[in-house]
Amino acid sequence: MQHIKKLFCILLSALMLMGALSGCAEEETEEQARFLLRAAVCDAVDSFDPAVNTDVRAEVIFYALYENLMRFDFDEEGRATVTPGIAKEYEETQNFDGTVDYVFTLRSTARWSDGTRVKAKDFVYAWKRLADPAFDSPNSELLSMVAGYDAVRATGDLSKLAVKAEGDSTFRVTLSVPCAYFLTDVCTAVATMPLRSDRVSEREDWASGSDVPCNGPYQVSFWARDSYVQLRRSASYYDSRAVIPDLLRLSFVRDVSEAEKLYDGGEVDCAVAQPDREDAALHPPLQTVVCVLYNHMSDVFSNAHVRRAFDLTLDRTALAAAAGPGMRPAAGFIPDGVTGNGKLFRDEVDNLCAVDEEGYAARCLEAESELRLGGFWGGVGFPEVSLIYPVDSTLHTAAQGAVAAWNEKLHLRLKWEGLEREEYDRRIAEGEYDIALNQIAAPHDDAADYLAQFAGTDANNALHYVNKPFDLLIGVAETSRDPAARTAVLHDAEALLLEDTALSPLYFGSTAYLLRDTLSGVRCDLRGVPRFDAATQAEPEV
Repeated sequence: MQHIKKLFCILLSALMLMGALSGCAEEETEEQARFLLRAAVCDAVDSFDPAVNTDVRAEVIFYALYENLMRFDFDEEGRATVTPGIAKEYEETQNFDGTVDYVFTLRSTARWSDGTRVKAKDFVYAWKRLADPAFDSPNSELLSMVAGYDAVRATGDLSKLAVKAEGDSTFRVTLSVPCAYFLTDVCTAVATMPLRSDRVSEREDWASGSDVPCNGPYQVSFWARDSYVQLRRSASYYDSRAVIPDLLRLSFVRDVSEAEKLYDGGEVDCAVAQPDREDAALHPPLQTVVCVLYNHMSDVFSNAHVRRAFDLTLDRTALAAAAGPGMRPAAGFIPDGVTGNGKLFRDEVDNLCAVDEEGYAARCLEAESELRLGGFWGGVGFPEVSLIYPVDSTLHTAAQGAVAAWNEKLHLRLKWEGLEREEYDRRIAEGEYDIALNQIAAPHDDAADYLAQFAGTDANNALHYVNKPFDLLIGVAETSRDPAARTAVLHDAEALLLEDTALSPLYFGSTAYLLRDTLSGVRCDLRGVPRFDAATQAEPEV
């Protein structure tokens, strides 16, 4: 009997010791942390409510605190891909009436930071709250493809939104129309993250304290408002074993120069940087492309031969290099980071734009010939037009480079003119320009969003470009229910746009991050937002 009692005491002591160790892990301080990662990548936030965030850089905080139905993962080459998150799997059903059903099965192991299970009703509540006109979220249009969204916005009746919890583990969504970016954009977005209705309704400032309920890899440890936020690895996260840094300390910075100052002073290990900073270690591609825009109503640039001559004279490799280390010569119009049918759109097609430097001299000779066909021999008689660009952008170097090439190779006398953004936008909208430079992005990860803006049926078509076959392809893509066929049609539309030299892509955009050589495993998603949960410490290079 004494032997049994002795054994019982030993077991009890062991359990108490394990509990004590567990408690220490939960209360771990900055000094006790085995791995503290310090970064400066975003401005201060005033709320941890994901439905109201509009700052792309601040998404680094929200993706650490929350996880959506789908999440970004990374392949062997470090490229972001979309994989199941809180939803371990999903089914897609196309209905005869044109609607589409998505049924997500949630992980039974998904937990909130207080240990409560993440349930389907948490997504229903968050999505209805996002669509609610009374809540007035700046991100509500993200759900515009969900059946009943328009009715909700018109009436305020949240029951009309076609989202439903079927038990604790099944979340059903019905879309009014097929949406190519639903999984990649909507189901990974910050604004559609799940929320606890009991905690949100508990008090108005539920998202303004360190006790905000989270279901992601981290939870709030300390928040110094305008200075920094410190996040602690969450023991409740279903995949916590894959989360490596114990603490994330994210210092708030107003601009890039402030971030660089903290990095150079040794106060942070990762910081956002100017794209042209040579010691930047990360250059994640953004879904942007810098383009020369031709006004097709212009007396000069309505001529296809003139547009072709201008395009051939552009040295994309040199222009990209001048813009910064992370910029890549544009091989087409759709940027590197855009996906299509589950793959990177750009990977599925050959180069549509000339990017090889070896053939540049030959292209310049061809350009002179095209300009002659356009009615201008040696540039004689060509009007002194100006290339306009928004002065608040980083396009000044590109504007100078493009104009210098045209003047030298085509014997012209063009100028460049930087305009305030409001004036630039007005002149583009009203067609009061001949040639312009701009950085183009789209609201969603969908090639159609880039291409459709130049359809003849689009009232905001900045090029005033009209091509019936192009419009037909855009129309087919908008109604297609076959993802593979839709992507193929969009490839054809892009090729036609560039064969017509409707515009001239120059280079694909990127952002830049400084990173200590003691860190590895930092990756960036399709929007260029860094993820730190898989970062590891490495020995510095000798």
